[in-house]
Amino acid sequence: MSDSTARSGFGSSKIEFLIKDEFKNQLSGCTLVTGFYGIGKVGFISVNHMVEKLGAERIGAMLTDFLPPFLSVKEERLVLPFEIYKYRDIVFISAFFEPYKYEHRSFAHAIIKWAKKELLSHVVLIGGLDSRLKTQDEVLAKGVYSSMFKKKFKDMPVPIMDEGLFITGPMALMLMYAELDDFPAMGIMPYAERSRPDPIAASYAVEIVNDLLQTDCGVEELVQEAESIETELQTMEGLIEEEKQDDDTRRDTGMFM
Repeated sequence: MSDSTARSGFGSSKIEFLIKDEFKNQLSGCTLVTGFYGIGKVGFISVNHMVEKLGAERIGAMLTDFLPPFLSVKEERLVLPFEIYKYRDIVFISAFFEPYKYEHRSFAHAIIKWAKKELLSHVVLIGGLDSRLKTQDEVLAKGVYSSMFKKKFKDMPVPIMDEGLFITGPMALMLMYAELDDFPAMGIMPYAERSRPDPIAASYAVEIVNDLLQTDCGVEELVQEAESIETELQTMEGLIEEEKQDDDTRRDTGMFM
């Protein structure tokens, strides 16, 4: 694999993109799709569902200074915290774990810089909006768009988010850096339940992406697998919480492992 390294101008965290050699300089014109945990875990659920159902090929991974120290196995293959996949002209960044808050800015900025360097067409980000804020039953999702996205694409796929609302986390930072770096980016945010993973909301996001990118990714499984998805996410969150507690204990006792 070849690697591309980026450092955020606002932080010291080192972010590396390790890409298989045969895909080096082969991503020009592709659309980048990614999402994180957030409300309803919509971004995580949507992206990982699309990667699996489309049969996307893993072409690399991201490494960070605060890389979550966890691995899993799926279909006898190691699952890494931050993986990069490709399906036709779509590149996915699948964040199996949420990036640590200490490097949210570095993480977000590095992705936008990498997307520009690789000459990707634009970025589609998936998140969730609190369903308690919904004012129109027929509107299932809202969107946000960088200035360059609106200049490059005249049609807005979903209604723009209402004034007075806020986006947080890595998604907000990626949109901010896309705006500052003049890169086309949009956010898709279905209304979702804040208190639990929401596969139904994720299915709305996948259907919007299907329309945008001319993919045919079924969503029936998201509804059928809602309970197992919730159990998996609870397990992952428990692992992260235990790791944080262990870090606090080691700092308090002066012991390192």
